[in-house]
Amino acid sequence: MTTAAQRDEVSRILTLTKDDPKEAYGVVERQLSVLVLRTQVMLSLSGIVITVTGFSGRAIAQTNDLARVLVSAGILIVLAAAATGIGGVLRLRWLTQELTDDTRETLTRMLEIRDTKSRFLSAALLLFLVGFSCYCVAISQMLIHVTPG
Repeated sequence: MTTAAQRDEVSRILTLTKDDPKEAYGVVERQLSVLVLRTQVMLSLSGIVITVTGFSGRAIAQTNDLARVLVSAGILIVLAAAATGIGGVLRLRWLTQELTDDTRETLTRMLEIRDTKSRFLSAALLLFLVGFSCYCVAISQMLIHVTPG
């Protein structure tokens, strides 16, 4: 669904690039690259959380019921974040598949793809923050319940 904001953005991109379709497509392609890069960073952080859980998850889970629930929920939510990023942002579709003879139509479609991927990344980041927060609270539970000595 084309919005007025997308039509305005298409006009601004074409003005910025002096109506050069190749340069205009490049603007959107670079924006898509930023989304991919940010998703990769989130996936790297997710991998660290999952790896650390492999080493310390049992110790955290042995602390108490709250820590057990939080570490379990945290890792599952981080996994959901990674799956959302992979499925929504890293899913591959070539921009050349969107090319038409109408530059505005092509740019509009490219912006729709960008906006959809942006929404998936936002959802993935929100999930990651919730999962990571659960995980951090579980670790704090473990640290609070350490017996001195």
